[in-house]
Amino acid sequence: MTLHWPFGREGWFSAVGSAELAVARYRRCAQHLPMMYAVLLVNMWLLAAIFARQAPGWLSIGCPVAASVFCAVRMRSWLRARRREPTPARAQAALANTGRLVVGLVIAQSAWTFALYGRGDEATRSFLFLSVATTTLSAMQCLVHLRGAAIGLAAVGNATLLALCLVGATPFDLAAALSLLAASAGGIGVLTDTSRDFSQTVNARAEEVRRTKEQELLLRMIDDMPVAVMTVEPRTCVINYANRMSKTLIRNIEHLLPIRADDLIGTSIDVFHRSPGHQRRILADPRNLPHNARIRLGGEVLDLKISAIIAKDGHYMAPMLTWALVTKEAEAENRIRHLAHYDALTGLPNRVTLRRELEDRLASPGNRAGLLYVDLDGFKLVNDTRGHQIGDALLRQVTARLKRVCNGPAVTVTRLEGDEFAVLLPHDCRPQAQLQADLVVTALGTPFDLEDAGTIQIGASVGIALAPEHGGVPDILLARADMALHAAKEAGRGAALIFSAELEGRVQERVRLEDALRSVLASRDGLFVFYQPIVNLQSGRVAAREALARWHHPRHGWISPARFVPVAEQCGLIDRLGAFILDQACRSAARWTDGAHVAVNVSALQLGKGTLVDAVAAALADSGLPAERLEIEVTETALLRDEHRGIQDLLSLREMGVRVSLDDFGTGYSSLAHLRTFAFDKIKIDGSFVRDALARPECAAVVGAIAGLGKRLGVRIVAEGVETEAQLSLVRAEGCQEVQGYLYGRPEPTEADVPLVALLDRRL
Repeated sequence: MTLHWPFGREGWFSAVGSAELAVARYRRCAQHLPMMYAVLLVNMWLLAAIFARQAPGWLSIGCPVAASVFCAVRMRSWLRARRREPTPARAQAALANTGRLVVGLVIAQSAWTFALYGRGDEATRSFLFLSVATTTLSAMQCLVHLRGAAIGLAAVGNATLLALCLVGATPFDLAAALSLLAASAGGIGVLTDTSRDFSQTVNARAEEVRRTKEQELLLRMIDDMPVAVMTVEPRTCVINYANRMSKTLIRNIEHLLPIRADDLIGTSIDVFHRSPGHQRRILADPRNLPHNARIRLGGEVLDLKISAIIAKDGHYMAPMLTWALVTKEAEAENRIRHLAHYDALTGLPNRVTLRRELEDRLASPGNRAGLLYVDLDGFKLVNDTRGHQIGDALLRQVTARLKRVCNGPAVTVTRLEGDEFAVLLPHDCRPQAQLQADLVVTALGTPFDLEDAGTIQIGASVGIALAPEHGGVPDILLARADMALHAAKEAGRGAALIFSAELEGRVQERVRLEDALRSVLASRDGLFVFYQPIVNLQSGRVAAREALARWHHPRHGWISPARFVPVAEQCGLIDRLGAFILDQACRSAARWTDGAHVAVNVSALQLGKGTLVDAVAAALADSGLPAERLEIEVTETALLRDEHRGIQDLLSLREMGVRVSLDDFGTGYSSLAHLRTFAFDKIKIDGSFVRDALARPECAAVVGAIAGLGKRLGVRIVAEGVETEAQLSLVRAEGCQEVQGYLYGRPEPTEADVPLVALLDRRL
């Protein structure tokens, strides 16, 4: 803490500086000032004795007596001060007061000197000159820590002698005055240097004490943190600090390490790694930091985060490691990842895995691939009439046949959803792809023997797309394989067709849809935002409403968001569409009387570009909606595009007060890393799990796992797609706090849009 006193009551005669400096000066004054008062008393009484016969008693005796009483009181006060420990404020006040009193005393002594001078002879006057000079110089030395007072005293003493020289003085007197002037000038210089050196020494010592206390406080705080923290000497990689939590966690895994927790300090970090060379290279260079890693020790998993400790001058001091045992979290993460990436019924990779493999194969120029889209003909009827148990058994047999006929090298069989499968081929050979598709049609067209259920006959239709002939990116290839599949079904089912020019019309239709979307975003004629309620299960009230874009085309009627949102993403219109939805949603929510929140979905292409935060801020400002009533929903897939920038956008939104939800959890690249990287306010379970939860135990398991995870993390869980009372009972039992679905309401327009929407519906 630094105290500064202005010029004024406590300014000119005091030592301005830090609190520690004021106390240090006070202590030194307690040592020196009694001596100064003693010198003043001795010189004053010597002068009084010399003039005793030449001056009246009141002047030669009375004035010294009064001054002696004052000096004795001040001397006693400073002698007592040696035993006190003053506060900085009290020390500063005492120094300022003493400075004024000393200069006042010297002025009074100067007046007394003038009175004596006129009554003395040549000898006594010369002694008076000598007395003033010696008193001034002696007092200046005692006031080394009150520089302002010392300068004032010197000024008064020199002014006194020079004034006496003007009255009439001998050459000796003039020489004494000039000598005092020279000695005073030199003394002030010495005092200045001494005072500066003293100040620097005290301030440096105080700064060192403060730094020591700060370091002790920091170490105590780190030692008491509930997070394991270690620091490592970067050259030798020897652990030189470990807090209490580090030792506690080491004790839990001592059986897996060649050291004990109490021997952690001084041990090489190599004990945690099978290949320590890589770790050493990371720790040695701050350019490699921050660094995150997971280390497996036996059956335990350590989550390690390494950051660089940089000194004020910019040099690399040491790496700091924070780590935790995350074995249970890793197991839960693996479980959720498996549920999200593999089909629980058939064990096949799902759509997410197919897309990832397709992206990997198409990533490099020249790579080729074939994609078979397989849809079972007649399966829905079997599933509806014979029951889900028979349907599941049939799907397992379908899987077995697909594996049998699609068993070539680098061939991947996946289950997309329901009765849809896909086969990824490592080539783009038309004849081979057609042959493979025909084998699939033949194999699945053969009757299935389900033992107790008897024989069941279904079929299959297959759409074929080849890369790069039909597209070099996953979205286009998937879309064109789907086009070919629909064409095969329209051709009578039980067929396999390759995407061809005859199907290009559908691609052109997408282009026309893009043009129409650009037009409607410019005019906003026919573009609406509908709202679906999200209900709090405890209160039964509407907690929020999700904003959903709706588009009515003059010729084609209502166009599904599933059609125009992907088009907006592909053609760069998603920011304009997103801004429109945000603006309308915030304006509508600002008029709701129940205070419900409004939830707005954000596309993956809106994150990480630096435009989303400004769009949200503009929508809130224009509508007047409080930021805490807006919820932004993002998917896990959205975070995968550019996780760092995406998280930065979400953090900026959180700083504004906007809430952030993780949407469709369980269908994307489900990872607890997202939940650790960013603290979401809500997690929304994808409706596909809720709709199938009653019939498929694995879907119910996903709902339960996510609900349990949310409970442990303190995050609200929303179940989407709730359409029946049975589904509601299930998600309530699993611990979901909020629900959304047709059971509570379909998406509806605002009151202002209801007449127009009704008119558009009548025109259809």
